[in-house]
Amino acid sequence: MLTQDMHETIRGLYQGILEPRAWQRSLSALCDITGSAQATLLVRDTERGGLQVRQTASRLPDDLAMQNLHEGTARSLTFPDRLQVGGWHIHRPDPGFTAMRSLYAHDDFADMAIASTMTCLVDRQPGQELYLTLQRPAGAEGFLEDDARALDWVIPHVRDAVTMRDRTQATATHGHVSANLLNQLPFGVIVFANSGQVLLANAAGEPWIRRLLPTHQDVAPDSVLPGGSGWRLSRPFPDVMRTLTDPIAMQAAGAIHAVGSDGRVAQIVAMRLTPGIVLASAWEGQPVLVAIHEAHAAPRATPAVLRDLYGLTPAETRLAALLITGLGLPEATTQLGIKRETGRSQLKAIFVKTSTSTQAQLAHLLTRLGGLVAEPASA
Repeated sequence: MLTQDMHETIRGLYQGILEPRAWQRSLSALCDITGSAQATLLVRDTERGGLQVRQTASRLPDDLAMQNLHEGTARSLTFPDRLQVGGWHIHRPDPGFTAMRSLYAHDDFADMAIASTMTCLVDRQPGQELYLTLQRPAGAEGFLEDDARALDWVIPHVRDAVTMRDRTQATATHGHVSANLLNQLPFGVIVFANSGQVLLANAAGEPWIRRLLPTHQDVAPDSVLPGGSGWRLSRPFPDVMRTLTDPIAMQAAGAIHAVGSDGRVAQIVAMRLTPGIVLASAWEGQPVLVAIHEAHAAPRATPAVLRDLYGLTPAETRLAALLITGLGLPEATTQLGIKRETGRSQLKAIFVKTSTSTQAQLAHLLTRLGGLVAEPASA
């Protein structure tokens, strides 16, 4: 039956995945179980020979514990080359090592000099090894093989807890870096589940959550968001969502043109995330990625750039400008007063000249291009 100290040791190890100080409580409980003055988790650099302390717990005062760790542990520990993972090594220092007592400022702690050390190789990875070391003070019975065998239960827990903590830290670091990168983007990014739930949004995209889905409950009303209300969309966003998440429709992307009451314009491109993307496997349904590019004025330089970069004719430029607002080809040809067959021919020519194959790709290209070359609002 596990004792209270054993329970505390195991519980502290797994709590330490998210709370580093819990490892210290766990190692303190291990000191109580083994009669040790100090318990330490060490990482050894097998290429350079250096030691790094992951966590330590000691019965000594803090300053003496650190002094003992750096001066005593380094001299008392040995690392046999053939030690197997899970194997223990017991070391008794030579009699001269008791001179360590003179390092302590108070004679009260003279009996805390280390007399015996027991070290276990917890895990071995390329370039490094993880050790658990226990040290008993002078005057206490030295470690025996039975002491090592009695602690075999703790090693798998130490290994699992350290592995899970390292993975958790790596994931948290990756998420933190990813969030910072997203927030530095000059355009909005939102990922919606097919239910309308927001799976991800950067700072520039958050104000658009309720603008796209007015009934969304995850953000404050649009009236208190930067820019206020009054945005008019060329197409209702829920309609775009339904089309993109419909497995029968097979539409990969859609575009929306938005105009604000203050004269700002925005181009919104929504596209399905493919099943191979991690987000798609993390939530049920079909996630949709939305990119929002805002500008303070219409990109008046775009027609000239389209002509110079892609060789579009004035008629093709006019058709492309309407298509990126979210209009379909039939509506665009009606507004331009041209035949549908003429519109199809012009669209084919646009696709060839711009190396695109769908209206969504064309909309994304022209939106990004317009944002880059648009003249300042004060021009």
